[in-house]
Amino acid sequence: MKTITSAILAVILLLSVSLTVSSQTGGKYTGALLWKVSGNGLSKPSYILGTHHLTHVSFVDNIPGLRDVMANTQQTVGELLLSDEAGMQQKVQAAAMMPAGESYSKLLSAEDARALDEGLKSLVGAGLDQFGQFKPGMISMIYTITLYTKLYPEFNPMSHEAIDSYVQRIAKENGKSVLGLESVDDQIYALFEAEPLKDQAESLVCSIKTRDLAKDQLDKLNAYYKAGDLTGMYNMAFNNPDEPCKVSQAQQNAINRDRNDKWVEKLPAIMEDNSNLIAVGALHLAGEEGILNQLATKGYTVEPVK
Repeated sequence: MKTITSAILAVILLLSVSLTVSSQTGGKYTGALLWKVSGNGLSKPSYILGTHHLTHVSFVDNIPGLRDVMANTQQTVGELLLSDEAGMQQKVQAAAMMPAGESYSKLLSAEDARALDEGLKSLVGAGLDQFGQFKPGMISMIYTITLYTKLYPEFNPMSHEAIDSYVQRIAKENGKSVLGLESVDDQIYALFEAEPLKDQAESLVCSIKTRDLAKDQLDKLNAYYKAGDLTGMYNMAFNNPDEPCKVSQAQQNAINRDRNDKWVEKLPAIMEDNSNLIAVGALHLAGEEGILNQLATKGYTVEPVK
């Protein structure tokens, strides 16, 4: 990634790990990051890869079977088609601006606005004078990336290539088709528009006030991911009784469930004619509303690659 905005585009879903709670558990589909989907009339199997947007790309060599799948599938599918980075940046930047006449002094109490300003200055080096023009979703991403960089100094957002980007790039270099399950407008809605600005701002303040909990949470998240423990990741994101920063059910649905439902509607047609590598955030795989369970419910055989 060449800029902080492009790094932001790669980690939109990271916010779901630290900002969401509730939903139902679904422990059947866990223990692997790569899953084979076959049967139900498919002439060739497709494969679903759960990604963690901040994991170093070298981790692909630790995922059993992934190199073979990358070589032998005909098409690669991601959440977004990532080739138009400049166009995506422009859309995100435009959508991230606070509406005319809105301000954090209106959205928050004086105490919370002060806590937000001081927290930003402490971590990012600039406060609401510089960042107040942005919606809470954009500030949350900048804050989250900066915090992650400080907690894990080996992570460099300016040069980081997410696994999602990597598998799309390799597919293109090998002359394969690459598709996106949604547009950047869909992700913009989930991030900036699904929840009222006041609720977003209050969640942002809560995250900043509880920043000391982040290292423990992220360490657990990274460990779950590397172990292929999708249920552990899912429960940490959606069923953590100790999570201090709760958001609305509407936001939870916008981040995860609603997008899963839309993707599952598209996947049968995508898988019908080609063998695909489908790479999406790992949180979209687990749970009753996860795409693995939903595809199994539709009659497909879903099994781990180990």
